[in-house]
Amino acid sequence: MFDFSSLTNNLEGSSLTNVIVIALVSFVLSSLIALIYQKTSRELESPKYFIQALILISIPVATVMQAIGDSLARGLGMLGALAIIRFRTTLRNPRNMVFMFTSISVGIAAGVYGITIAVIGTIGFCLVVLLIHYSDLSKKTTVIASLQFDIPNTILLASNKRNLIEDHLSNACVKVNLSKYAINNKKSGDTIIQMVSFDFKIKIESKEKARILVNELAIMDGIFNVRINFKDDYEKI
Repeated sequence: MFDFSSLTNNLEGSSLTNVIVIALVSFVLSSLIALIYQKTSRELESPKYFIQALILISIPVATVMQAIGDSLARGLGMLGALAIIRFRTTLRNPRNMVFMFTSISVGIAAGVYGITIAVIGTIGFCLVVLLIHYSDLSKKTTVIASLQFDIPNTILLASNKRNLIEDHLSNACVKVNLSKYAINNKKSGDTIIQMVSFDFKIKIESKEKARILVNELAIMDGIFNVRINFKDDYEKI
């Protein structure tokens, strides 16, 4: 018969029933973590393989912890065996790293029979994620973009066009930085025209205001090939 007291008191037990229950607990808790991640994620494309990894990783971690137990020799042997495996997947989003670490922590806690710790820790983590998701910390008030356009060098030298454009960008954006400035020769028929290419990194309040800014620049005299690329910042919880 399954001994719940051995689980809640962090006592070791290696019966078949205990092993099965530990695997089920790890699966249920990691599935809850994955569900909360999916519901609060702001990524347009759902990372299905990452969500599957969140669910699956706690089970082998719990299995490893049960196999090691209190044996130092087993721990060193398992460490050497796992060192052979090289994980080359990079989690560029810190939020994803937190969720993966939480799922691993659940497997560790369950594997050492800390069921109470695993359950309370998982529920507490999920509640905090939901709290942050619906708070002001999750509201994305600005967008970052790369604004590019070309101006003939003759127009740029003959007028104060650059200062006018920079003043217009400063008024429309929260922050503006010139990241690239290049002069290119473009052929138009038999004539070679020197075009100056500008690349500004801008922070603006919304994508709608960014589109308005692009339209305003496009109708200005002497400005050609106005284009903008939005950069998705790290998703917020």
